[in-house]
Amino acid sequence: MTPTFGLYLPQVRRSFAQLATLAEAAEDLGFEAVWFMDHLALPGVPGGALEGWTVATAIAARTSTVRVGHLVLCESFRNPVLLGRMAVTLDQISGGRLNLGLGWGSSPSELTGLGFTADPPRVRRARLAELLDVLGLVVSGRPVDHAGEFFTVRDPQGGPAAVQSRIPLTIGGVGDGTMALARERADWWNCWAPDTARLGELIPRTGKARVSANYEIAFSHRADVPGFVLTGPPRELARRLCADRDLGVRHFVVQMVDPAGGVRDLRRFMKEVAPAVTGG
Repeated sequence: MTPTFGLYLPQVRRSFAQLATLAEAAEDLGFEAVWFMDHLALPGVPGGALEGWTVATAIAARTSTVRVGHLVLCESFRNPVLLGRMAVTLDQISGGRLNLGLGWGSSPSELTGLGFTADPPRVRRARLAELLDVLGLVVSGRPVDHAGEFFTVRDPQGGPAAVQSRIPLTIGGVGDGTMALARERADWWNCWAPDTARLGELIPRTGKARVSANYEIAFSHRADVPGFVLTGPPRELARRLCADRDLGVRHFVVQMVDPAGGVRDLRRFMKEVAPAVTGG
């Protein structure tokens, strides 16, 4: 499988117009997917964030080939029937371009502070597993008759179905339980940027799930570039990505973090880095 590239566009400190400009440029430049986040508030980041599903839907309506998804949706935010019907709707709007990323929530302060849940991680992880049971029925349009630990759903009529016969499912996280769930249920397992140094250890635990990985990237070595960032000239960046390709990464999700870079950095990445990784 030839590696593909996605663009991560967390919807903080950007207007929708800025997000749309970057997403449309990503499509034009050959990115396979654009990915958004599913947070309403981030610790230490004032001003909150635009809501991820609404943004993805609007971007899907403005584009024609690039896939859209989230890394990753939080199971605590949505009932499984609502989430399934949202997925069907977005898949139809996009003509079958939805990537469905799911996780059980990475920010406890967000979940409790905004009134979603105070459940501990083990409960949220178990609820995600059960959510997948209901979700699979909903997106296929089949009736649902489910009585579980967390959800009881009686929907004898079913509803509309997604365009795709199977919406690709990505599960993100590196905990033992989360990786087991990805191994057993997902098409893709996603590794977040700070954990990419452990890919050699983690990939053998993914089973048949294909591997995507996130990278924060900047061409400059500026001191004010934030977070866990790969910096350097294109050849150096390509060398790192090629090493992870050889470990088994098949979808590289890049976040270009230099705020001054804009579309110019996207173009440079796809012209000078991506071909070295794909052999193109």
